[in-house]
Amino acid sequence: MLKISISWRFSALSSSMRALFLSAAVLMSPAYAATVIVTVEPTDNPYLAGAPDGVTSVGDSAPAQSPTLALTGFDTSQAITFSAVGGFNNAGGFIATGPDGGSLFTMNAGRLGISGPLSVPANGLLGVFLDNSVPGGTAPPQRDDGVSFLSLSPLLRQIFWIGDGLTGNGSGTVQAFFAPAGATRLYLGPSDGFGWFNNSGGATVTINYSPLIAEVPEPDVWAMMIVGFGAIAMAMRARRPKENRLQNT
Repeated sequence: MLKISISWRFSALSSSMRALFLSAAVLMSPAYAATVIVTVEPTDNPYLAGAPDGVTSVGDSAPAQSPTLALTGFDTSQAITFSAVGGFNNAGGFIATGPDGGSLFTMNAGRLGISGPLSVPANGLLGVFLDNSVPGGTAPPQRDDGVSFLSLSPLLRQIFWIGDGLTGNGSGTVQAFFAPAGATRLYLGPSDGFGWFNNSGGATVTINYSPLIAEVPEPDVWAMMIVGFGAIAMAMRARRPKENRLQNT
């Protein structure tokens, strides 16, 4: 009976009152999906992710060869997906492969506190998650996931494979990536062994993710919600005398 009464009263409200009520519900709802598109340069060295200006790594230096800061403010409990087009050449010149790269090789185990993956295609798209601190210390273990996984959960400061974001080369299932707890930044760059400075090409990457939403609304949002709920309460109180009269007849 209570459920029916509430449903009837909500439907009896004017369209403007219903809109206020639904808007408030949306404001308090969980994270929603969002999309960003970023350009990854061929000279983006992922080992320089989060490094201060002036830091060097095998012929490269920050910020000239710092990787692309692709994402901040994301919900680490929700999957991130990628769709990439373009390609890189670590020798410069003609781009012969797409974001899934070419021949397999192993990246360096640890530079500036960041580890490179084992057995990944050269000239492919990579990512690395960081927290708010400057990377350093002992690098985490190298990842060895291959390229055809369905989902991946890298650690902080672990470079991981992305490619074109599909399980196959240009086809297959969309891969899901989960950021580690504490991650606040995602950097992107191509796979290479050393000297990103002379690479050629580039990639355009579309990222689908769930952004963080502040748990405490801004003051103007609170004001709108209070006014909206107040108007709903007044409208419902105004109907009570009529309901009582109908029940007594």
